[in-house]
Amino acid sequence: MLGELFDPKGETRIDEHCRPHWSQAGAVVFITFRLADSIPREVLERWDREKQEWLRVRGYDSRVDWNTWLPQLRESDREDFLREFNRCREDFLDTCHGSCILRRPEVAKIVSDSLLHFDGERYRMGDFVVMPNHVHLL
Repeated sequence: MLGELFDPKGETRIDEHCRPHWSQAGAVVFITFRLADSIPREVLERWDREKQEWLRVRGYDSRVDWNTWLPQLRESDREDFLREFNRCREDFLDTCHGSCILRRPEVAKIVSDSLLHFDGERYRMGDFVVMPNHVHLL
């Protein structure tokens, strides 16, 4: 097996940044990163407004930014929120907006080689896929 699944009762480090980052020694991590032009600023701003409206409709104070509310939401609301808005982001990325430079085989190879560079030394790389404008990896 590549690693262990996240253990909610295990020792966990949580760092606050743009979003909370959770890490646990030996746990499998799913990562997505994207090209800067893959989602236009107008779309990101619209999603922020939609997230605020989602909270307002459910009785949360919409004057408070959704990033602040997210960790405090009732579990069922948080699951619904993440399901809706994560799917929205993934669907948009899959429609290949932006330069899609990762579509070029020579560029995709650079990304692939970079991901594998420290495999077995600093981490164990699982599966990954290089899409035209984003990358998924375990």
